[in-house]
Amino acid sequence: MGSDGLHGACPPVVAYTRAEQARVADEIAALPEGAVIAEWMADYAVMRDQVRACR
Repeated sequence: MGSDGLHGACPPVVAYTRAEQARVADEIAALPEGAVIAEWMADYAVMRDQVRACR
C-alpha cells in the first residue's frame, strides 16, 4: 500500500458544468492547427474515461 493509503483505489473524476465544457470546447477550437495542448486534452479525456471504468 502506498503512503497515502489509496493504493488500488480509483481516483475521483472532477465534474465540470456544461458551461465550463462549452467554454473549453470553444477555446480548443480557437487554437492554431497542430497545437500540442489539443492532443494533451484528448489524452486527458481518455484518462477520465479510464477512471470512470475503474469504478
